[in-house]
Amino acid sequence: MRVSLLIAVLAAGMGLILNPAHAADLPRESGPAIWRVQSGESTVYIFGSIHVLPVGFSWTTPLIEQAMARSDLFVFEVPVGEAAIAEERGFIRQNGILPPRRSLRRLLSSNEFEVYSSVMRRAGLIEAQYERYRPWLASLVLGLAYLHPDNLTTLKGADDEIMAFARNESPAVMYFETPTQQLQLLTNATDEAQLAGLKNLIDRLPSSQNLERDLRDAWSQGDAEGLNAQLDAIFRSRPDARDFLVSRRNRTWLGTINPLLQRPGATMITVGAAHIGGKIGLLALICSEGYRVERLLDKGGVADACHTAAQ
Repeated sequence: MRVSLLIAVLAAGMGLILNPAHAADLPRESGPAIWRVQSGESTVYIFGSIHVLPVGFSWTTPLIEQAMARSDLFVFEVPVGEAAIAEERGFIRQNGILPPRRSLRRLLSSNEFEVYSSVMRRAGLIEAQYERYRPWLASLVLGLAYLHPDNLTTLKGADDEIMAFARNESPAVMYFETPTQQLQLLTNATDEAQLAGLKNLIDRLPSSQNLERDLRDAWSQGDAEGLNAQLDAIFRSRPDARDFLVSRRNRTWLGTINPLLQRPGATMITVGAAHIGGKIGLLALICSEGYRVERLLDKGGVADACHTAAQ
């Protein structure tokens, strides 16, 4: 269960006033952006993924496929599979259920609970269970249930496809975090803050569809600058949330990435797209270590990503 940026920002009470046309005049590639760092005998590809995509959504490009084929090590945010699911379920049992005699029916207003309940029922969830969710878990499930009611249990993103390729083609796979570490991001806030976030999410649900579409469009069109502009707008009112959801994790991940830049061979790093660009993104952090980061372009060229990251 990778933490969805979209749900996290809505639940944190952040503003959603975006300007999707911010980078409309900038050249775009024919698909999502991918970057490369070369150092001696080491090549590291960096790809920003969208964790949830519509069924059948086409996103791969020859550049991405070449990077996958050339890589002998793949790095992802968190593992998936039976062991990861078991860990997630154990965490939720311990941290995601309200104590006896407490329920969201009592914590939310009647109107709020009706909106919440109607979305969850439409997605096929059981009231006796979802009314006992702690607010952080309720926010996570509610946002996904609202956006994807027909396939809630089968949601997949670009990283799932790369993981499937890695499992079949490469014996070497690493992860930056455990499922528990990632889920703890949503439980660090106080009960009061979690409840306020859930109430905010319920109020802002209608705007989430446009937000998801705008982020996906910028990503799939290779509009890295436009995507960064949207993320800046989302986090503008909550820099603290950007710090714990993105910045701190990026700095921690850099400790894993640095040795990979000295390892002979090719590595492909796939993380959420929110971690890539901007002054606190992985690209800027790698540039600050003295490496040259290049964006790979459709026609065989490259663009200096360190210059863009410094702006």
